[in-house]
Amino acid sequence: MKHIAVITSPPERSGRASIPDGAITGNGDLAVILGNSPEGLRVFLSKTDVWHAVEKESEGGLRPVGYVDIPVPAELYENYRVEQDMDEGVLRCDFGGGARKIHIEIRVAADENAVLIEADGAGDPDPVLRAYDLGETTGRNGSFEENGVRGVSRSFDGADCLYETHVFAACRALEGGRWCVFAATNHDDPAPKEWVTEKTAGLTPGRFDEMKAAHAAFWKDFWSRSRFHLSDPSLENMWYASQYFLAVSARNPGFPPGLYGNFITVERPNWHSDYHLNYNYQAPFYAACSSNHPELTDCYLTPLEEFVPRGKTFAARYGCGGVLFPCGIAPKGYMTEFIPGIRYEFERPFMGQKNDALHAADIAVFRWYATRDEDYARLHAYPYLRECLDFFTDYAVMGADGVYSIPDDAIHEVPYYIDGFDEKDYPEIHDKNNVLTLGLLRMCIPAAVDMAETLGVDADRREKWIDFLARLPEFPTFVRRGKRVYRYTEKGQKWVRGNDVGQQHIYPCGCVGLSSPDRDREIAMNTVKQRRYGFLDGNAVSSFYAIGARIGFDPAYMTDRLRQWNKQTTLPNLLHDMPGGCLEYCVVNALALNEMALQSHQGVLRIFPDWDRRLDCEYENLRADGAFLVSAAIRSGSVRFARIVSEKGGTLRVIYPEKNAAVTVNGEAAALTAADLERGIQTAPGDVIFLMNNEE
Repeated sequence: MKHIAVITSPPERSGRASIPDGAITGNGDLAVILGNSPEGLRVFLSKTDVWHAVEKESEGGLRPVGYVDIPVPAELYENYRVEQDMDEGVLRCDFGGGARKIHIEIRVAADENAVLIEADGAGDPDPVLRAYDLGETTGRNGSFEENGVRGVSRSFDGADCLYETHVFAACRALEGGRWCVFAATNHDDPAPKEWVTEKTAGLTPGRFDEMKAAHAAFWKDFWSRSRFHLSDPSLENMWYASQYFLAVSARNPGFPPGLYGNFITVERPNWHSDYHLNYNYQAPFYAACSSNHPELTDCYLTPLEEFVPRGKTFAARYGCGGVLFPCGIAPKGYMTEFIPGIRYEFERPFMGQKNDALHAADIAVFRWYATRDEDYARLHAYPYLRECLDFFTDYAVMGADGVYSIPDDAIHEVPYYIDGFDEKDYPEIHDKNNVLTLGLLRMCIPAAVDMAETLGVDADRREKWIDFLARLPEFPTFVRRGKRVYRYTEKGQKWVRGNDVGQQHIYPCGCVGLSSPDRDREIAMNTVKQRRYGFLDGNAVSSFYAIGARIGFDPAYMTDRLRQWNKQTTLPNLLHDMPGGCLEYCVVNALALNEMALQSHQGVLRIFPDWDRRLDCEYENLRADGAFLVSAAIRSGSVRFARIVSEKGGTLRVIYPEKNAAVTVNGEAAALTAADLERGIQTAPGDVIFLMNNEE
C-alpha cells in the first residue's frame, strides 16, 4: 500500500504553534513545512542547525530559516488537497479542479540542501523568498545580492551567544515552472553565502534532474532496509510515519533533532526545541535500530559528547569524576536555561536529578547490542558510557550492609523554575534509590563491561563496575490496592499518577521482561495494570506500549488503546498534538509494533512474543540484539515463518511460537527442533536460519 497523509484543508497551526499541521518533508537537515500566505501557499524552511545559542530563559533556541510564498488564486486554494508521500519523500499539492487547477510538487533533495519545486498549471507565479519575519523575531535578518543571485539571511551572534550561526538562502527559477531554493549555514560550510550563491548561479535543468533522481534513489533504498505490513492499514501507515519523520530530521551528523525536530515554523518553539535528556531527546530514536535504521542514530551522541567537558565541571562540584548533565542541553556544549546570579542558580537546570547523562546513554546501548559495531563502541559509545558510570561509582554511598545507595536523586523534575520556589516544600529533592536510576545502571553497566571486554580495555574498571552492579539495591516495591507494585523510590516519592518514569526500568532499561523471574513479572504486571491510563498518557506515552509488550500485557488491549490514542492525537500531517513535545510521539506506533512483533533484549529472540492475533502481519528485516536481521509473518493467528540472518555470527537463541516447524540453515535442511533453537545454536556471519511450519 502507499504510505501517505492526505490533507484536505489548509493548515491552521503552521506559523502559529510549536507543532505544525501542514505537510512536511525534508532530508534530515533542511525541511519544508506547508502553511498559508495571504496570496496562497507558504512553504516554511527549517534547518537543524539554526540555533540562537543564548543561555537565557525564553531567549535562545532553534529558529526557523524563512519561507517561500507561492501565489495561488483564492478560488483555487479553497479546493485544497495535499498528499504527503512518505514512500517517495515528496509533497503533491493540488488546488482547484476541473479545467482549472494547479499542481505543485515539493521535494527536499536527499543529498543536498536544496528545495526542488515544480508547478504545473500555475503559469508564472513568481515565488517570493523571505527570511522569517512573523511576529517578534530575534537575531538579525538581511538580504544579499551577489553574482546576479538574490537571497536572504538570518544571523544569531553577539556578546551573549556562545557561538554564532548565520544562515543564507537563495531561490532561482528555471524554465518549465521549476524553482530551487538552496540553503546553508556556517556550520555546513565556512563560507555559506558563497556556497549558496555558487549553487544557485550554477543551477541548470540537468542539475535539477540529477538531484531529483538522486532523491528518488535515496528513498527507495531507505525503505528497502525494512518493511512492516499489517492488515490494519492505519497502523501500518503510522509505522512508516515514525521512520519518515526521523529520516526527515536526523541526518545532520552535527545537529540532531530536538523536541520539535526541524519542523520549526514559529520563532520561539516550546522549551527552545532543545535536547531534554530526561527521556524526550532519546525517545524519537527508540525504534531506529529495531527498524533497521541504525544510521539515523549517527547524529545522536554528538551533542552529548560536546557537553562532556562542561559535564565534568558539574560532576566536580560533588567531588566526583565523570559527568553530570542538566535536563536541557543544546548543540556545542550550551545549556538552554542557565541564569547566573539567581536563587538556586546551579540547581535549577538539574531539577534535582542526577541521571540525565546516564539516561541519554540508552540509544548508544541499543545500537551496540543491535549492531556489535566495534568502531562505534571504541570511538563513541564506550567513552561516553565510561564518563557516565565514573560519576555514579564516585557519587554512590555504601551502607554498613555493603549495599550502595544513590541519594538526593529526584525521579521527577523538582520545579526550581517556579516563582516562590522553596526547597522545604519539595522533599523529593532527597529521593533515595529511585527506580529509574537503578534501572539505568543495570542497563548501562553490563553494556559498558561488554564493550570494554570486546575492545580489550579498562580491565580495572570492569572489575569495579561488576562489583558495583552486584551491590546495587533491589528495585523498591510496596503494596498498593492489595497488590505489590514498583515503588518510585526507596525513600521519597511512592507513586505519581502522570508520566511513566517509574516504569522505565522495564523499558528502555530492559530490567524486566518475558525471561524474568515470575515474581518480577508479577510486580511489573501489577504496576502496569494500575497505570493503564499510561497507554493514553499526555506525556511519556512514548515508552508505555513497549513497557507493556516487554511484560506480556494484553496485546489486544494495547492495539485498541493505540488506535484510540492515534484518533485522539493525530494531526493531518501524522504528527501528534501532545503537550510534552513533538518528535518523541512519532515513535509510539513503530516502537509498540516492533516490540509486540519481535523481542531480543534478554539474550533470546522471540517471534511475535506479545502480538494481537486479530491482526495479520508480515515484516522484513527488523533488527535484533546480536546483529540479527529478522523477517516473519503471522496470518489468521498462526506464525507462518521466520527468517533470521546473522550479520556478525555468535549464539542465536530463538523462541518460535509454533513448535511444529522445519528448520533450514543456509538453504539446507537441519536436524534442529524449536527446542534446540531455544537452547541456542552457534552462527557464522552470513548464516541464514529459516523456520517454516510443517503444514505450510
